[in-house]
Amino acid sequence: MGDWTGLHEDLLLLVVGRLPALDLLRFRAVCASWRAAAAYFAARRGSPLPDRPWLLLPTDVAADHDRGRLIAYRDREVPVVTLPARLGRVNPRRFVPLGSARGAIVAADDRGEMHLLNLITGKRRPLPPVATLPLIDRVEGLHVHHHGGGVARIDGLIHKTVPVPTPGGGVMVVAIYRHQQHRRQWATARPGDRAWKSVAPTSIPTVVDVVVHKGQLYANTRYGMMYVFPELRGLGSASPEIIPSVTRRPSAYLERSFLVESPRGELMQVELLRPVAAAGGEGFVVRVLDECSETWEETEDIGDAAVLVDATGAVAASTADCPALRPNTVYFAVDLEGETRVWAYSLAGKHKRIEVVEALPTAEGYKPPCFWFAPVYSQP
Repeated sequence: MGDWTGLHEDLLLLVVGRLPALDLLRFRAVCASWRAAAAYFAARRGSPLPDRPWLLLPTDVAADHDRGRLIAYRDREVPVVTLPARLGRVNPRRFVPLGSARGAIVAADDRGEMHLLNLITGKRRPLPPVATLPLIDRVEGLHVHHHGGGVARIDGLIHKTVPVPTPGGGVMVVAIYRHQQHRRQWATARPGDRAWKSVAPTSIPTVVDVVVHKGQLYANTRYGMMYVFPELRGLGSASPEIIPSVTRRPSAYLERSFLVESPRGELMQVELLRPVAAAGGEGFVVRVLDECSETWEETEDIGDAAVLVDATGAVAASTADCPALRPNTVYFAVDLEGETRVWAYSLAGKHKRIEVVEALPTAEGYKPPCFWFAPVYSQP
């Protein structure tokens, strides 16, 4: 067999341009010359073929012998990727993923430092330490000590982090967190900043999700009320506008509420409703922001799109580009005792039901919650 590391650079670049994101990631891990070809492809802002969102399963199990590697299980309706709990061979610190968007993951390590990780390019950019969040005293390992007492894990303190694009091609990270005896608050930072900047907690009560849509920052609350900031600058002092929400069904209460852009560029509010009186079963409601950005319209038809929901967020994918996913369907991933399950929920029809499409055994030891990762090729 010939030496695969000796393939000509031009041939490697031809191969790189025909790979979807997950295969490109594995291509990079083969050897130095293949990694260099992938880096050159990234530097020229090349884009891999469309790929399905991955279900990431952070785990400690593979950390010792597969440190720095992603283990992929692709022959599934939903690709599953095991994400090691280490930052790599050079820097073997344990880390906890805290959220993802636009092809990047925000993670904290066992020194309380935070990072913006790009799984496709392999780049890591520093964010301010966890200890610079307001009301935090110090960080020891993966635990946070609050002012006035009390200890929590980092992923118990921080509800989620969301990288959002800014004018000029930059990126800003929004951290939604909760201090003991305080409602959820949020702060912002850019890569390279020394400290997190607090957004006035009175601006938006109980925020659970944020997204940038048409250059404006939308914030969703625990109860589905929607706020929008016309500009990304000056969030700490800005007075947001309120978009009226739709009256809820009296027979159900809101379990979770997320924001996500459809492949067609529409802003969607995806809500998980749990019937109060019914003996089990859950349902999803999807609302689309109208063209005037004034009201939300409930829909049972999102066309050739699938929405994938986890405990803290949602991503969307085109089923025309990713035919293994079902159109007009919401996928819901949740960690249960002993396994991780993925349900498929069709929005169409009168008799809706949830179908289990994946059942994965839970890894031993501590494992942060599973989450969806959309392999958007970007340069955060």
